[in-house]
Amino acid sequence: MSGSSVNGTAEIRAVQYLRAAAAILVVFIHTGVYTEQFYWPTPRAFGAGGVDLFFVISGFIMMVVTTERPIAPRAFLARRIIRVAPLYWIFTLAILAVCVAWPTAMLHNLVTFDHVALSLLFIPHFNPLESNYTPFFKLGWTLNYEIYFYLVFAALLVIPSPRLRLAILAGFFSLATAFYLAFLPSDPFLHIYCNPMALEFVIGAAVGYLYVSGNIAKISLPTAAALIVGGLFVIVAMFDADDVARVQTVGLASAGLLLGLLATEAHGKLGRSSLLMLLGDASYSIYLAHPIVLTLARVATRALHLPVERPVIGVVAVIVTLTLSIAAGVVVHLLIEKPLLAVLRRRLLRRADAREAAPSFDLVTTRAGRRMAALLLCALGVATIAFAERGLAAEPKRAPPRLVHEEDFSRAGGLDQNFWSYEIGFIRNHEAQYYRPENVFVANGALALEGRAEGVLNARYDGASKDWTRSTLTSEYTSGSIFSRFSMRYGAVEVIARAPKGAGTWPAIWMLGGDDGPPYREIDIVEAVGKHPNIVFTSAHAGPTLDELTNWSAETNVPTLSSQWHVYRLDWSAETIAVSIDGRQVLAVAPRGPDDPLRQPMRIRINLALGGSWGGPIDKSALPARFEIRSIRVYSNEM
Repeated sequence: MSGSSVNGTAEIRAVQYLRAAAAILVVFIHTGVYTEQFYWPTPRAFGAGGVDLFFVISGFIMMVVTTERPIAPRAFLARRIIRVAPLYWIFTLAILAVCVAWPTAMLHNLVTFDHVALSLLFIPHFNPLESNYTPFFKLGWTLNYEIYFYLVFAALLVIPSPRLRLAILAGFFSLATAFYLAFLPSDPFLHIYCNPMALEFVIGAAVGYLYVSGNIAKISLPTAAALIVGGLFVIVAMFDADDVARVQTVGLASAGLLLGLLATEAHGKLGRSSLLMLLGDASYSIYLAHPIVLTLARVATRALHLPVERPVIGVVAVIVTLTLSIAAGVVVHLLIEKPLLAVLRRRLLRRADAREAAPSFDLVTTRAGRRMAALLLCALGVATIAFAERGLAAEPKRAPPRLVHEEDFSRAGGLDQNFWSYEIGFIRNHEAQYYRPENVFVANGALALEGRAEGVLNARYDGASKDWTRSTLTSEYTSGSIFSRFSMRYGAVEVIARAPKGAGTWPAIWMLGGDDGPPYREIDIVEAVGKHPNIVFTSAHAGPTLDELTNWSAETNVPTLSSQWHVYRLDWSAETIAVSIDGRQVLAVAPRGPDDPLRQPMRIRINLALGGSWGGPIDKSALPARFEIRSIRVYSNEM
């Protein structure tokens, strides 16, 4: 996400090619987020490795730029802010305008002054809707890391030795990582500034030091080829979203790719591609522009009723939207980013260069001076962490839960697909139904999840698979299931619903975590099975794995379960998980300690299953059956 060349005159093809690849990877994974209904036959998670590749490249560029042409800290920061901030601000404000004028178009965003302002200033904070650390323009989370790295790197520019700068940089971020692993902080500043992912900048800076010291050319071509192949394999086959594992796998693999391509270029074997050079230049614009293109693609296919969940049409749709996203980024680069940077650099940087000469290093040329500078920097880092930890130790005062999402289906014409996504296919518990978006619709003032007795082919059928969700060719039943696009932690979920009747029906309103891996956590606000009429089952499950769970449960007799509307509510805080039916508490659980799985984020899920391990035999005469939802309200107290 840095400039198009490392020193303003020479081009490094390896860097440009990898910047292009990183941008394409990020767009690719987001086709599974913004347009997740578009069918794609293979996993897309490895696309997140594009961010790691960007971080490594950024560290590399910073080391090379400041070594080949020494620069004062203030001038360095000015150049980096001019490079990164204006285009990000433009897109953030554009998305803000769309959210205000056309709220249903963008993926769900909560517009508050502090959320937008802190995002524009690159200040880490809790996202008030998602209970995570993403800014208003969600892709800006990577820029929070970038700006932090720029600040730390600028502070080290008073040290003339690149080798010493690298050593202090590595030591500082290693200490911060050790603190993170020891305390797993949830405070936004500590979570970002001590996160192991920052080590990827250091890894890139280390590659940059090898480059400026002339050691890259010593890597043989066979070794370079092995680094490239190995790096690609690790990124595609071994991507792990865990912060530490991510650095150990994709971070190091990105460095291997960079080393391999740099060595290939040093040996004169890396040809020049004008297209890849252009995409490298446009990579930042592609990164920022693609969510809007993908959003428009989602809206358009929905308006045109295109069956993008089908294999052939879905694959074509993914390829087309990927291509359009890249093309849009190039257009933004040529028409907005490039002219804007030229104007800002001409008007601001020349004045700054005229006022400020190159930095003097006389104060730290002695060995004692270098030691003092290193000690001062380390002391500053330790003091900052200690101060933040002290603030973390105090229990924050939480405001009452605030309404962040509401759907009243007596007024709404359809489901808010910017907040919800659909499950498609066979999913869990050997249930008989095949989930389809078509089985979720609004009718008679309610959202209906309808179970039907109708045959359907499995779009993901694979006869050789050992996974029953793929090896099953057909289903005699279809139904609907939705889940929130975003995880939440702490707050409340209130749903007014009416359950279906009939043996084999299994409606549920529940919370499920685990998108980020173990531990397993689940809160079942409502489960009802047709073979036990008028009984609502409420439960919570938590443990290291699905096979090592602690369980809490309650059964409530609700005679009018299928004939009247009932209010089901979850109230969730760090201290208590409480479920109520029509205002009467039926289950209360107290999470045990700060690392309890029930204190981790979860997604909301609403579905109507048929049959399966608990639903039992299905009474076809009871179908079609509808699980009806009159309204949904979501509250958050994680601000």
